[in-house]
Amino acid sequence: FFSEEHRMSTKQIVSKGSKCWSEPSSEDVEAWLQRVRSAQCERMTPQQRAQLQRRADRSRDVMVQAKKCKALKDSAVRSHVLAHEALQQISSASSASAERRPGACSAVSERWQLAQEASEERQERVLSRLRGVSAMEVIDVAEDSDEEEEQCMAEVAQIVGARESPAMAAPMEAIARAPDAAFEGLLAQLRTEPDSDEERAAKFQLFEGYAQQMEKTRKSLVDFHTECETKVPPAVARGMALQMKQIDSHDAMSIPNDDGRTWCAYHMMRATEQNNRAMAAVLGGLQKKLEQLEKNDQTDCPVCLEPFAAEGPRVPETLSCCHKLCQECWVNWKQVTHGAPFCPLCRHEEFLGVVTDE
Repeated sequence: FFSEEHRMSTKQIVSKGSKCWSEPSSEDVEAWLQRVRSAQCERMTPQQRAQLQRRADRSRDVMVQAKKCKALKDSAVRSHVLAHEALQQISSASSASAERRPGACSAVSERWQLAQEASEERQERVLSRLRGVSAMEVIDVAEDSDEEEEQCMAEVAQIVGARESPAMAAPMEAIARAPDAAFEGLLAQLRTEPDSDEERAAKFQLFEGYAQQMEKTRKSLVDFHTECETKVPPAVARGMALQMKQIDSHDAMSIPNDDGRTWCAYHMMRATEQNNRAMAAVLGGLQKKLEQLEKNDQTDCPVCLEPFAAEGPRVPETLSCCHKLCQECWVNWKQVTHGAPFCPLCRHEEFLGVVTDE
């Protein structure tokens, strides 16, 4: 009945990690078909179908935006962790014995730069895949992007020489919520300008590189805000605009003047860190809002037209195209299509042909 290009395995169409339900009997399938025929013929109007399609497509778009937001947030968090690790290593190198000191600070700066470049490359790889994703690839690409982020932290930790660092092994969310006290303690070494040319250059290069990365993060956030504001409800868009203004406020950009008593790199590095953490917090909050929007956008099963539920047969099953079916409809639909299901919403006319012909 189905052409080869239309056939799709259960593994391909359904998202990973879904709950498995027992295989329905032939009597169960027939009863389900009767209910679905009745619902589709008596309750599914063209207007309702169009509304379901719009909501499902919007949900898919919001999922992609949430993954982009997560990629930007994780990149900002990695920048913070790398700066923290570099400051810690420079502090150790500058206090080492005389025979170990030559070149040690410069080596830290070089490793940090390489790690930061690797982090940027990984971020761009994730964003590039999300920008070019097709409707049928959304779930797989979204899950791959999560794996990419986990691999990235391991890669940059190895490059910077911190494979055993507890900070770099911690989950991203824990790092983002961590207090500033540890970083503030490491920043204290920048209050006094170093006597050594090498140490001075290494610390200033770290500040310059971190500041440049923060500017890139800011530009990415501005671009993301512009892209995203038309795809979210007005209230969410207004909240985003307010947060963007706070990031660019005078207080966020200003550096105190203490008449030269403190080395300039200290105040500039501190302001850079505060701005980076603020942007990571904005991105983290927006990510949660987008994920909540995606979760709540499609509320009814497009097959039986019943509302989704948190448990039981009405739990939503997310397909690879990001459309959702309830668990009961999914297991029965697999039986009707002999293990070659397709999305009933993407290909609604074919779906109607199947359920009315059976």
